[in-house]
Amino acid sequence: MLESRILVVSDDSTLIEPLHEVVGSIPNLSLSVVSGIDATYTYRDWDGVALIVFHQKRRGFAADVTRLLHLVSATRKPIATLVVSDHYDSEQALSLLRLGVADYLGWPADSSRLAYLIDVLTMRSRNASVVPLFPEPRKLGFKELATESDPSADDEMPGTDRLMGLVRRVAAQDTTILLSGETGTGKSRLAQLIHEFSPRKAEPFLVINCGTISPAQIESEMFGHLRGSIPGADTDRIGKFAEVGRGTLFLDEIEALPGPLQAKLLRVVEDRFFEPIGSNRMQPLSARLVAASNRSLDEEVAAGRFRSDLYYRLNVIGFQLPPLRERPGAIAALTSKFLSEFVTAQNSEVEAITEEALKTLENYNWPGNVRELRNLIERAVAFCQGREIRVNDLPESILKGGVPLIKPSPMGSDNGQSVELITLAQIKRDAEMTRITQALEKHNNNRLRAASELGISRMTLYKKLYKYGLMEANPK
Repeated sequence: MLESRILVVSDDSTLIEPLHEVVGSIPNLSLSVVSGIDATYTYRDWDGVALIVFHQKRRGFAADVTRLLHLVSATRKPIATLVVSDHYDSEQALSLLRLGVADYLGWPADSSRLAYLIDVLTMRSRNASVVPLFPEPRKLGFKELATESDPSADDEMPGTDRLMGLVRRVAAQDTTILLSGETGTGKSRLAQLIHEFSPRKAEPFLVINCGTISPAQIESEMFGHLRGSIPGADTDRIGKFAEVGRGTLFLDEIEALPGPLQAKLLRVVEDRFFEPIGSNRMQPLSARLVAASNRSLDEEVAAGRFRSDLYYRLNVIGFQLPPLRERPGAIAALTSKFLSEFVTAQNSEVEAITEEALKTLENYNWPGNVRELRNLIERAVAFCQGREIRVNDLPESILKGGVPLIKPSPMGSDNGQSVELITLAQIKRDAEMTRITQALEKHNNNRLRAASELGISRMTLYKKLYKYGLMEANPK
């Protein structure tokens, strides 16, 4: 775990001293204090700051909070902000939450609630929990892949010791998890793996897809209802929050959840209790929650479509699954895994895929990601006439989308007559690696300054350093 800090913006000892006590009870967390908003502009050590607690003394005055949020945005580092006000105002609370504040409390506040908020809002930082997945694997022959892959990591999760180690470590905890990535990148399978590797594996794993259920039905799907409480409710219904028991509840496409239900879900996540529709009896939530989003929740929060306070509570530990087009080196391993699966399932005589056909797959953009690749291999095995899948066995859409670019080889190679096949993904990768390396060299490997010049967050820079194998070469 990493040492993280809370930055308190206040000169009031009646707030600072209780915060010292709370922070002292949370592992790997320390506290720094600046006297006011102006002092934050000269504060330089932002790297370790996981949470800002801003003390609002004046009634109805939010300009200082707005200034602080702009300052945090300029650091290009996502930092949660908690506002503690001497004069609680419900309208201002809503306004600040829309601006991106993680939470808003009246002061004095309940010490247990304050400790809970600080623990949740800093846990992600203390666990270094935004996990960049799927570093580029080396390409192996199909026989090698069969022996080196982790058999527990089937389907969308090609086995690597590193990935499985991360999943097992996170699965053993009870914290809420947020999975992010485009449709088809393997979020559902990763959620299942987290459940299967957890102490809850003998309990149910249930899914609520927030994007496919109508707003009128989704509350009943979640919490259940009593007979007669809503139109058409002829009998009582047990919702999945109750049905899942002590298992794992997977909330897919959480970005589609309507605003009023976001507020209800926030209360459930905080209090661990819920009420079926039409009931006044609270029921405990015993399940572990895993949420997933096809869109960037950072952007959804900024656009006002998703509650920032709910986002921070769901994103205690986060996994970012990159699209398949950004990791073409994984296509060989995935193809081998799917080929083995469907050859067995269809009792097929197919033994391999030709190098030319594999190159075609690697040159394709994969808008449907891993799911599209899996479906394609299933189709190819079904239609293949021989023992090898050839280019002609691939659908026309793949062939049209998989034409590689051609660039001349370097001067002096084969008299300049040979060609090198490259993809758009490779061009983007090379350009990005070059630009990142230039920025790091310019700033003497200071990642915060390099990220600022590149116009990305420090965490995004970390992801790219891992992705391109530059982390060890840039130790600062």
